[in-house]
Amino acid sequence: MTLTFELRIRPMPHQSVRFTRSGRTFKPKKIMDYQSYVQRLVKEQLPEDFVMIPAGIPIFIRRLTYQYEWSSSTPKKRRVGKVYKPTKPDLQDNLNKAFLDALEGIVYEQDQNIVSINGLEKYYGDGDLITLTIEYDA
Repeated sequence: MTLTFELRIRPMPHQSVRFTRSGRTFKPKKIMDYQSYVQRLVKEQLPEDFVMIPAGIPIFIRRLTYQYEWSSSTPKKRRVGKVYKPTKPDLQDNLNKAFLDALEGIVYEQDQNIVSINGLEKYYGDGDLITLTIEYDA
């Protein structure tokens, strides 16, 4: 089975856990808000008869792209096609962590069942957008 999502939201990196003065850990509010908004957008795009992917079923991510809106300082003549974004945040750890953690409990039970990620890209485009295509055996 294949699921495809297009989320019009600015990709946000996962920040490391913060500590209070007493030593307790917490997740920053900005990350919590981002993840809850991603969850809401994904729930709107899920098929009505969708059942969460149970633990133990391999999940293949066929495409995962993070598109950032052009900065206002980029000249319009340079805003042509897909221009890769070589700056922070890093693609492998921070962007994927926040986004894939948000899908846990909505699309799949455990993100540890993701066995392959293909088509992973980060680039500039006309607007903020995250696209995701998941395949799994139903």
